[in-house]
Amino acid sequence: MPNQPVTGQIKPDRIVRTVCSPNCTGSCGINAFVKDGRLLKIEPAEMPDNRYNRICLKGISMAMQRVEHPDRIRHPMLRKGDRGSGDWQRIGWNDAFDYLAEKLTGIAERYGPEANSWISMTGNYGIMSMMLSARVANSLGGTAFTNLGIMGDLGANMGYLPTLGVHQEANEWPDIVGSKLIVLFGKNIADTAHSDIHFMFDAMEQGARVVSIDPRYSRTSAKADQWIPIRPGTDAAMILAMIKVIIDADLHDADYLRGHSNAPYLVREDTGKLLRYDAIDPAAPGNYVVVDAGTGLPADAALAADPVLDFRGEVRLAGGGALPCRTGFNALLEGCRSYTPEQAEAISEVPAAVIRELALDYAKTDPASLWIGQGTQRYYNGHQAFRALITLGAITGNIGKRHAGVSWGGGSLLRFIFATPDEWLAPNGHTGRVYPGTRIHDIIEAAEPYPVKSLWAHNYGFGTQTPRRNRFINEVLPHLELFTVSELVMTQAAKCADIVLPATSYYEEDADIVASWNNMYVQLRTRAIDNVGESRSDWEIFKGVCERMGRADDWSMTAMESCEYILRNSKDPIFSNIDWEELRREKIVRAEIASPHVPFADLKFPTPSGRIELYTESLVEHGQGVPNFEEPIEGNRRPRARDYPLTFMSNHSMYSVNAQHTILPWIREVQPDPRVEMSPVDAGARGVSDGDAIRVFNDRGTFTAHVNVTEGIKPGALNLTAGWWPEHFIDGHYSDLTHMPLNAAQETILESNYPIFDVSVEVEKAGEPEAS
Repeated sequence: MPNQPVTGQIKPDRIVRTVCSPNCTGSCGINAFVKDGRLLKIEPAEMPDNRYNRICLKGISMAMQRVEHPDRIRHPMLRKGDRGSGDWQRIGWNDAFDYLAEKLTGIAERYGPEANSWISMTGNYGIMSMMLSARVANSLGGTAFTNLGIMGDLGANMGYLPTLGVHQEANEWPDIVGSKLIVLFGKNIADTAHSDIHFMFDAMEQGARVVSIDPRYSRTSAKADQWIPIRPGTDAAMILAMIKVIIDADLHDADYLRGHSNAPYLVREDTGKLLRYDAIDPAAPGNYVVVDAGTGLPADAALAADPVLDFRGEVRLAGGGALPCRTGFNALLEGCRSYTPEQAEAISEVPAAVIRELALDYAKTDPASLWIGQGTQRYYNGHQAFRALITLGAITGNIGKRHAGVSWGGGSLLRFIFATPDEWLAPNGHTGRVYPGTRIHDIIEAAEPYPVKSLWAHNYGFGTQTPRRNRFINEVLPHLELFTVSELVMTQAAKCADIVLPATSYYEEDADIVASWNNMYVQLRTRAIDNVGESRSDWEIFKGVCERMGRADDWSMTAMESCEYILRNSKDPIFSNIDWEELRREKIVRAEIASPHVPFADLKFPTPSGRIELYTESLVEHGQGVPNFEEPIEGNRRPRARDYPLTFMSNHSMYSVNAQHTILPWIREVQPDPRVEMSPVDAGARGVSDGDAIRVFNDRGTFTAHVNVTEGIKPGALNLTAGWWPEHFIDGHYSDLTHMPLNAAQETILESNYPIFDVSVEVEKAGEPEAS
């Protein structure tokens, strides 16, 4: 039971079980203590597994200081002056709906319904809140811009998708207890999953050794047994060298590779495609081909009992011709040939002896667990590091295994989102267009493939979290006839809008379902407090506009009925098999899946071959049939480094989720202002001392902030915690330095990823601002 008030405390009217739902994705169960429709305090709610009972400063500050923030938007507002002038007219909801219906209808009549567009982000991780922009775009025949690539996390998905056939996976946190070796590539658990780091500590108490590979001496690195600093964006080179060391030492699991990967499948050397058996026997099925160890001849992979793993030679085709072929494993060997530990050292700046020692330690330790974080994939070819790490796990037989695996983000959250029923997303069969959010600037500015004249953003800190904030404001926004923002507080995006709509916090919404990145629970989130001011939920807002535009039938369900529909009709049975009435009653239910969840425990993979695809046909045209390393597009070995020699990273702090918390007083007590981390080597070369104001710049933009000179970051790299608003800087903003180059290989898989860390800059000492 929740703690009851002691003498002197205000007694609440009620205690509501709800869910803290920002983009930390921990989805902590919360007991909200409510008095007169307002929050008194919050405490951790009891979880079915009490190892997940938790709360943090971010969650407490969000509830107690953001819900009633002085800058909370409390009523609809229509712009009177120029965009960004701050000159607003207060209006009522009827006027707001009439205005929007008139504007959206006019744009649709002039340019087509697809000229109206929507984009949402991760400010509220309820399933409906996440997917409503797609639903409203479909309802009105508009354009939905996806948030996958522009979020900067999609490189990870694009390592998993071609190799394992899923967007993400991880051995559930409790399973890490029992690992003997835990290797973390850019996985800063202590900051970004601090509520779950106790599982790692439990594993360490049982004897696990933890190795952290990171350009920064992060909080996690400080807790690890070994910190290996690495040049930013070069993880793939180090991992490929580890693969080579293991195979050269004959420590790979050949039986696992033969039975559960496409490593023994033959690859045509003329096209790079996998050979099919009907090219050898036209009367046979077009199955994959292996070389049978018993006969030494090509065989149907579905029938061969003992395939050869390493082969390169000619295969006779049906017409009698000889076709040069090799196994996928042989292609992997060739791909790793140039990645000796010494060559990887030259690339990554990790000593060859350290690479070799870690590779052998990993191969000889059973069980051993690999974890990888988002920072690793926030480079132009970041998906390659994820493909390489999955390959490392596969060659040692560690995928689908207890206390092992290759883990990034698992849990129920993304799996639940991707299983949203199509019928809910496209009400009454109404559909619109979908384009990657990474193309949003180009599409609006160029009016290609068609004009987009209206953009509606919700749950999105546009202006702090978008690529090239300055480009959006100065070059993209002028092309829009209507820019609408639904928001809690007056963000940078809201300041630039034509109309601002007061959205509810998740404590004020009637209903939504929240899954978790870190466990397999699903929670029903229900209203805890009254709406602040005249705020309305996104569901109510979109419903009101669509009713004005003749689409009332698309929005006839209540929010609670939508939750029930989404769950009962989920495309994933681990969710659709949940008892809805139990979820309504208990507010939390585990997905219908084993505990702890170990992905691929049955060694079945949702790939074209049904196996781990170490060799990827679809990426051959991009020279990526097997994982390889390419210098980051703005790495400090590129010619551009002559002018901009420093790699600029922006990590997530334990005190803020993107931009939601940096305006909150309790957070500012422990993290008062933005500080750029810089090594003494780089600072000394520029005459910079700790605490100085510095100007960080490149050919796209600039910002000025104070510096923290520290040994905890590699020379050649800078870091700033993400989420700061423009007013927090002495001048400028860090997003102005970023860029959004499209990546052809990633577009083949899904869409380009925003390479937030693949940014080169220079630094100079700046003058202190004059006192006002």
